[in-house]
Amino acid sequence: MGIRETMNRNPRITLGAITALVVVAVGFVVVQVMGSRRAFPTSSPEDYFTTDDGKTFFAASRDNLPPFDYQGKEAVHAYVFECPGSGKRFVGYLERYTAEAHKKLLATKAADPGIQMNGRELKKPGDSAWVKSSDLKAVDKVMDVRCPDRKPAEPVEPGV
Repeated sequence: MGIRETMNRNPRITLGAITALVVVAVGFVVVQVMGSRRAFPTSSPEDYFTTDDGKTFFAASRDNLPPFDYQGKEAVHAYVFECPGSGKRFVGYLERYTAEAHKKLLATKAADPGIQMNGRELKKPGDSAWVKSSDLKAVDKVMDVRCPDRKPAEPVEPGV
C-alpha cells in the first residue's frame, strides 16, 4: 500500500500531519525573522556632558537638559571630537540653554524652534563668554573644531 492510498483512507491523520508540517514551517520562519532583527534600545540615547569646562566629559542620558545638576555641579552639553589617526578625544565646544529658555523647555517639554535659535548658548572650552546661538558668525567660529594640523576634527558619539 502506497502513501497516497494511506492518506486517502485516513483523512484525519493526513490533516493532522499536514497541520503539523505547516506549524513547524511557520515556526522555523518566525525563529529566522526574530533572530535577525535588531533589539529596541531600553534606555534613552546618550550625549556627552562636562562639569569642568571641557577638561573631562562623561556620557549621560540625552533627556538631560543643560545646564543640569550633576553630582553637585552644573553640567553642560559637551561636543566631543577626535583627530583622525590620533585616537585622542577632546571637547570641541560646549552648549547650554539660558535660564529663561531652560525654564520654558522644562515647562512645555516640547521642542520650540524659537528657543533652539535664541535660547541656546555655545562656547569653546576655556573661553569666558558664552555666545548666543542667534549670533551666526560667532557660532560658526565656535563650532569650527580643528586638529593641531588645522584639519577638521571628527565628532564622536558615546558608545562609539
